[in-house]
Amino acid sequence: MLKTRIGYIICISIILSLFVYSKSINTKSMELSYSQPNSDKSEHEQIHKLEQRLDSLEPPKPTTILDSPFPFEKGTEVHFPTDVIPISEVLKKGTKIPFKVIKSEPNYIRPIYEEHWHSTFWGGRWSYIPSRIHYSLHRIFPFYAIGISAELNFQQDVGIAFNTAANETDLDLYIVVFQTNITDVYTKGNQVVVVGTPKRTGVEVINIKTADIHPSNKEKFLLVQLATNGAELDYSLINYEPPDFWLKLKQKNEREKSKKE
Repeated sequence: MLKTRIGYIICISIILSLFVYSKSINTKSMELSYSQPNSDKSEHEQIHKLEQRLDSLEPPKPTTILDSPFPFEKGTEVHFPTDVIPISEVLKKGTKIPFKVIKSEPNYIRPIYEEHWHSTFWGGRWSYIPSRIHYSLHRIFPFYAIGISAELNFQQDVGIAFNTAANETDLDLYIVVFQTNITDVYTKGNQVVVVGTPKRTGVEVINIKTADIHPSNKEKFLLVQLATNGAELDYSLINYEPPDFWLKLKQKNEREKSKKE
């Protein structure tokens, strides 16, 4: 009788153990089936982020880029100035114009890489490798402070921050120059020649008045050249904007506003 009771207890214990184990397995299965979609979703999001970072770093296909890496500058060759003369002639026959130094750091060392150029910063806004190489190849960068977004992009791309101002009838053309001590600025036709002495370090930011520039063809770009001893060290192209740019923009906005009312 005792043996029978013990056997019965053992059987009950085994059945209970199997039931508990079965319930535990089912619970784990449910947890796995629930966590699997979340895991897949997380992995998909991670892959998508990595793809976006890759897109911000390089072209979609292997390619050789000989001109500007910026799509909005494609096909602008028709706007290149055609009446370009030697720098020596600009210095002799051109007009020497005043300039103002708004930033000067003689010992500035141009960094190879900056933190905000990383692909995780602002969605990789300034991390595109071709544009990084493009900027590193040049030492002179002209710029109009027209629009907050454009100003932000320019200063982040060049790596130099400086104060700008807006005048309705007296527009400034800012010029950032690396590793050069600027001495003079000349202009003739569509050319602006920044004269200076090369050096190993330093950065200077100057501004000139567009009222002092008299392009021979306003539909063409300005050729902004960095020169020493009559020889070109570097160059950049930028469209010409009149002194009253802001005033004209204000008047245009007012006309459009009055039409809507």
